[in-house]
Amino acid sequence: MLSLKSLASLWRLCWCGTTKVVEGYLTSTVFVLKAILGVETPDTLGDSDKCQGKVDYDLPLPEVADRVHTAWKGQGRTIPLDVLWTRKSAENSPLAKHITAVKEGQYGTGSIAPYREGWTYKPALGVSELLGPEGQSGRFSKWSRELVEMTENGISVLREIMRFRENADMSDTTLRKSSKVWTQKVIIGEDRVGDILRKAREGANGNHSTKSKVVCCPSPAYTEVMDEFGLRGVAAYPVFLGSWWMALLLHDFDDWRLDYLCILDYSYFFEYNVDSARIMSQSPSSLKKEIMAVWDMPELPEELRVRRSHMVCDMAFFELKRAHEASVRAQTTDGLTAWVHADRDTWRDFKAVDAGGFAHFLSFVAGIPGRDDMMLSGLVNDWVDLGPDLRFEECNQSVFALTRGSLALADMLSCYERTVWMLNASFDSKERHVGFMTIAGACIWELCNHRQDVWRYYSLAFNLSSSVQALNLYKIGDLAECYTSNLEPKLLSTAKELDIPRRNQSYRVSVDGTEYTGTIMLHTTVCNAVESGILPESIINYQIVLPLLLRRGEIDANTFLSHMDRHYCTHAAEITRSGHANDFSYQYGRAIAALVMEEWWSGLYFIIGVGSLIEAQPGHIAGDRPH
Repeated sequence: MLSLKSLASLWRLCWCGTTKVVEGYLTSTVFVLKAILGVETPDTLGDSDKCQGKVDYDLPLPEVADRVHTAWKGQGRTIPLDVLWTRKSAENSPLAKHITAVKEGQYGTGSIAPYREGWTYKPALGVSELLGPEGQSGRFSKWSRELVEMTENGISVLREIMRFRENADMSDTTLRKSSKVWTQKVIIGEDRVGDILRKAREGANGNHSTKSKVVCCPSPAYTEVMDEFGLRGVAAYPVFLGSWWMALLLHDFDDWRLDYLCILDYSYFFEYNVDSARIMSQSPSSLKKEIMAVWDMPELPEELRVRRSHMVCDMAFFELKRAHEASVRAQTTDGLTAWVHADRDTWRDFKAVDAGGFAHFLSFVAGIPGRDDMMLSGLVNDWVDLGPDLRFEECNQSVFALTRGSLALADMLSCYERTVWMLNASFDSKERHVGFMTIAGACIWELCNHRQDVWRYYSLAFNLSSSVQALNLYKIGDLAECYTSNLEPKLLSTAKELDIPRRNQSYRVSVDGTEYTGTIMLHTTVCNAVESGILPESIINYQIVLPLLLRRGEIDANTFLSHMDRHYCTHAAEITRSGHANDFSYQYGRAIAALVMEEWWSGLYFIIGVGSLIEAQPGHIAGDRPH
């Protein structure tokens, strides 16, 4: 229900506000109430043209998914989480035939057959038992041994966090002497970062988070691209672009085996509890049952069996984590508590197993670089979630681990600088291509998944751009070169630096009827991709040019955010189409990689991260996902 404060605000608006302001407030309030009450409506408050731009950005904002869908009929709808399908490019493949057999068994006269190879999904088994004989010996054993060690390290840290939450006095600093991980209050400076944190503590946005849970996208542009490439069911939920765009970007294989890996990647989304969600009349247990039946493909090649075992091994960590979070979800948070780690390499493994990409681990470089890349794919996600992770006390927030709990501007800049140095090392290595594609894919996914409110965050902190540009963001260094064994930052005074080939790329973009033109220096790989049609110019405009116009003061923050919200779904559709239309080729991947690095070098993700601290308010543990 509306609070007395909200009713008073509405009364004032109705008495003295303009029709536009009142309509905007009512629209926002309806969306917030709908999200709270779980009410589904078949239509929005009007047609597309009327609804576009009706969010009033001077009032408390609804969640990002509600805002970006204001123009579309079907906003708030749900779609069954169907997984028994293949995209058009995999039609008539062995995988498609297997899925057809599963579907006929499920919905025909029979039922899903028992596991054909004697394989079962039991992540509660001991980690080494999960790998099977193929994973423990032979040509894949090196990666499997690495995975076992990483998973065991991750589980050991997680169990310590569980004990800490259940038994420990969170203020007892003596526990740090014998612990792998502990909590501490974040350090806040008298600087721009501190200003945003103080606004958060004063009740910014009515103390409501604008981060969304998992939703489907009703945009006609998104529906069109799904139909074009045969994407259905779960693919209607943009968070599953992690499977049907990001995983394909890695291009481990060039046939149906890659689609099988996409379906293995569904297990990562168990962290969001989608397998226990009741969507329409769908049974909460049916989704996992269907996925397991697809995984249990007869005559599966040895390498795919090993990759499957790697994913199940990682799920030993995820199942423990989400069961723990479900058990403590009633615990309130203060929005100012971070988890700090004692050891660099143990923390690295803890972060890596939380990244969830182990269906692809055999494609990574074996050894420390591969482990670093898996960690980095999680670290880049954490940069856009700083505030929500404080609100919901995420125990695996890697930025706070690297700053030792400090949110002082100087420490945040130091962490960002070293994050980029580590990204440079992966980006510059041909051997680490698949690892870096995982990282780059995660960065694009963050901008399309309809969860993190990245452009709102950017609009709140864009004036920090000059602080980022004062850094040296072109050094090359791995984790052990950037941080000591106890996670203190190193200087890298003699490090090699990237030599980046750039040239002018022209742009033309229209914002609220005003046209902006000019040129911007970009990596030649990006320029070539635009000229050849591999990357649509609209993607560059959305991710590079619009933030630039805001930083230059050519548009204001409200105009920027309104434009980004109105074009959010279209941008997600264009990203999806660009990958599928180019068959996720190596050239396409390198263009995406260079585009992502240009964003890191420009400070985009630092600005988003600092802006996200507007969410650093009290909440509940793991309150950003259902249980």
